[in-house]
Amino acid sequence: MLAASGTATAQTEPFLSVTRGAGAEICPDAARLIERVEQLRGRPETGASGSYVVEFTRDTDGFRASIRSGSGARELRDRSRSCAGLEQATAVTLALLLDSDAREPSAQASEAEARDTPPPAPPAPAPSPSVSAERPLVARPAPAGAGGGEREASTSGRGATRLTMAVGAAGLFGVVRPFAPALSAELGIGGTRFRAAIGALWLVPQTLELGPGELRETMLGGAVRACFAAAGAGVLRFDVCSGVHAGRLKAAASGFTRNDAVEKTWLAVPIELSLASLAGPLGFEVGAAALVPLRRNDFSVDGVGVAYRSPPVGALVSLRGVGSWVP
Repeated sequence: MLAASGTATAQTEPFLSVTRGAGAEICPDAARLIERVEQLRGRPETGASGSYVVEFTRDTDGFRASIRSGSGARELRDRSRSCAGLEQATAVTLALLLDSDAREPSAQASEAEARDTPPPAPPAPAPSPSVSAERPLVARPAPAGAGGGEREASTSGRGATRLTMAVGAAGLFGVVRPFAPALSAELGIGGTRFRAAIGALWLVPQTLELGPGELRETMLGGAVRACFAAAGAGVLRFDVCSGVHAGRLKAAASGFTRNDAVEKTWLAVPIELSLASLAGPLGFEVGAAALVPLRRNDFSVDGVGVAYRSPPVGALVSLRGVGSWVP
């Protein structure tokens, strides 16, 4: 009589799941992380006593990895601009957790067996894998309770105050003529949602033809503005800004019977939309603002007329390079 025999292959679910937040797509996925853990432990992982969840995120301070399992939660941080160091440290931590979790059931079984049998001679300690991370990282256990690790990850570091310095070019529309180029510089301070800045604006001298002569107009001014991030708080942010622009307009006449120079104060309130990248040490900002003048200062020459009649609302478009750092 012949009996058929076969071997059933157990299909085990992966012991690890990985999620990657916005900006952390360069961090390893589950397959890559399992491969690193198996390399560290020197054998394939055919099963685990519990499941592990790893979440990679990125914010203004760098990369983070939150590791959650049945025994608690841990968090790793890395301020570098790549995820390589955090990947190595996460794999090391998972390998140590797997070794620790594997020893707990065997220790409990040994205690139960020790009640009935004399204790055996202590075995030689197994050598633990010696692994060094690319960068020194610190794993800190999260507070006990559901969601403890997530609460810390969402509150630590994201509201860090940053200092900024920006320089760039701008275009003034409807102030001294239909279009006039300008240069701008600015110093600012802010956090995740709010920021404030003070800056300077220099108008490239403009020459306006008027009758038999001409007017040469110049302006040096400053600006104070505050911005609120209406959308985005990571790599890109969309801000709504307002404040005050102030400056001294000067017009010098030449080619007329009587040539004078006149100065006037220019005041305007901006209503600005801004798209900026301020998360890293170097970024940019593009802004477009409607300028509502509190005083409209148009220069004229007696007997000839007004050199340029400004509209009720002007505009300012700017492009700046931004350097930022955490003090």
